[in-house]
Amino acid sequence: MRGVLFLVVGPSGVGKDTLIDAARDHLTGDPDFLFARRVITRPADAGGEIHEAVDAAAFETAEAAGAFLVSWQAHGLSYGIRTDILDALDEGRNVVVNISRRMIGAFAAHVANLVVLSVTAPPEIVRARLEARGREDAADVAARLARTVPIDAGGARVIEIHNGGALEEGVARFEAALVGAAVLPLAVRHASLHMPGEALCLLHREARPVRVERLAETTLVEVTAGAASARARLVLTDDDRLVGRHDIGLSPDAFARLGVPDGTKALVQRSPSPRSRDVLRKKVAGDALSAGEIGRVVRDIVEGRYAPAEIAGFLVAASNALTIEEVVALTAVRAEFFDRFRWDGRIVVDKHSMGGVPGSRITMILVPIVAAHGLTIPKTSSRAITSAAGTADVMECLARVDLSPAELRHVVDATNGAIAWSGRISHSALDDVMNAINRPLGIRSAHLDVSSILSKKLAVGSTHVIVDIPVGPHAKTKTLEDGRALAALFETVGRGVGLDVRALVTDGRSPIGVGVGPALELADVCAVLAGAADAPTALREKALDFAGIVLEWDPAVQAGAGRARAAELLDSGAALDAFERIAAAQGVRAPVEPGVFSRTMVAPRSGRVDAIDGYALAGLARAAGAPGDKGAGARLRVAVGDGVAKGDPLLDVLASSRTGVDELGRLRVEEVFAIG
Repeated sequence: MRGVLFLVVGPSGVGKDTLIDAARDHLTGDPDFLFARRVITRPADAGGEIHEAVDAAAFETAEAAGAFLVSWQAHGLSYGIRTDILDALDEGRNVVVNISRRMIGAFAAHVANLVVLSVTAPPEIVRARLEARGREDAADVAARLARTVPIDAGGARVIEIHNGGALEEGVARFEAALVGAAVLPLAVRHASLHMPGEALCLLHREARPVRVERLAETTLVEVTAGAASARARLVLTDDDRLVGRHDIGLSPDAFARLGVPDGTKALVQRSPSPRSRDVLRKKVAGDALSAGEIGRVVRDIVEGRYAPAEIAGFLVAASNALTIEEVVALTAVRAEFFDRFRWDGRIVVDKHSMGGVPGSRITMILVPIVAAHGLTIPKTSSRAITSAAGTADVMECLARVDLSPAELRHVVDATNGAIAWSGRISHSALDDVMNAINRPLGIRSAHLDVSSILSKKLAVGSTHVIVDIPVGPHAKTKTLEDGRALAALFETVGRGVGLDVRALVTDGRSPIGVGVGPALELADVCAVLAGAADAPTALREKALDFAGIVLEWDPAVQAGAGRARAAELLDSGAALDAFERIAAAQGVRAPVEPGVFSRTMVAPRSGRVDAIDGYALAGLARAAGAPGDKGAGARLRVAVGDGVAKGDPLLDVLASSRTGVDELGRLRVEEVFAIG
């Protein structure tokens, strides 16, 4: 990075030489600054500034040889600045030059990165200084005082420095201007400092090149290396073991955002106040925002311009009051932070479930059916957060799911479909920031959820999306009214961002499938795909219902014929073949088997199974070790409506270690099953 050329200007007598000499003495040995000496046709012992003295003939010879970047005449003398200051600027050093005000444009023609330091003083003080130095008679002093030369900086930054008071005050102002506008690089280094979701910048309190006093009371800084930049929270230390005095220590998050090699020279500056702060405050006050305003706020959030408390205020306000237009705008701008896929005009299908129903692994049956039919379905799914298994956890029992964007495209091009983990495909810095605040604070909002979900569908290149909204006392959506409202929201926002969305409210009162836990749910999926006699009927039927709707998006499939086509692909084995091809393309691995250690829970009395608490069932599977232990989980022996006798088995708990089943001693059957 190039240094800054400081052009010190001002009329004779304002004290330029005194300020420059004091700053030079203070900054002696500092590699970041060079105080260039002027070449002057004035004897060395003539007094005044420290200069390179030459006679007129030597000056003319040097000038003819191109030794000077800029030269000029004033007061019967010739002045020149040698070209070697360009080398210093190219090395990243800041060069200070005392020049005539008339020559600013000449320097600007050679150097773009320049700052003008204009030194001023009251006329009576200037007169006294001119008379005291004794180089001019009364007429010369009067002429100098009468001369006015306007400053034409040509758009360059001009900093005025008042030097009419005590010397130490003028020097302090001059040095503050130099340090404040100079390029003062440090070397970026990996710091042993980490805070989840937070980019950190660690500086030594005596980091001389950066002058930490410039950052006093700053919480956010901007680290810049060439065209790359990253915002981070500033942390100061006195410990040389944590960060060197000529280094910038960056946390892993900050280093990833900056994206430059260790040791790269970079600058640390105050992070400018977000331009969108008034917009953010407007939303916190309850007002609606335009699409452009939402875009500005979100971009500033992603770029780290806001403190966590400000982001939390915005998210709380957004969770309570977003118009449909705002949700559409938020969805569109969120999608900008992903690497977007393009699929050449194809119908590209995606599916999402709002969750809360254990064992509802219909995605892994729907994807191969749709792929076997010939539609494109690049499904990206999450891992479990509070459940016993996410779709990615289940697929990982059989194949790789941590695909890169290039690998996902290869798999889809080869097979029409994929079942991959979303973490490497549809994840953005905005997710990190929002999740870091939403989850601890428990901020829940249908509007924010829909925006997040549909932005990921846009990112993966979807054109059509089907959404499963299970409703039940233990599902995430509790009431039919809430389910219908959520379905309408999905479809409306989908239209707003150019997606064809079909959202279905489904029965979420009972588990779908028999197994709960990665390997056990994979077994259910494989049983349905293989047409096994003991395959869970509810899982098969729900998968066919959804696949039928998806297939009717194909213009070649008549309305009402989609489900029959889906059943044909499933029963013929075409879906199983597609599933195996997808697994092979992703990288098949030996299937994870259900755990070998088990414990059976039995009915405490005779009666009928009136309900199965899905939340408690998932908790039981997690207590056994799922999803970390992919073989752990629970296998149901009964369904809602079945009659049982006292002592009949209700479910088996499985784990890959004895510890997994021993941890279940305190759990009671009544927490999972309601037997009437």
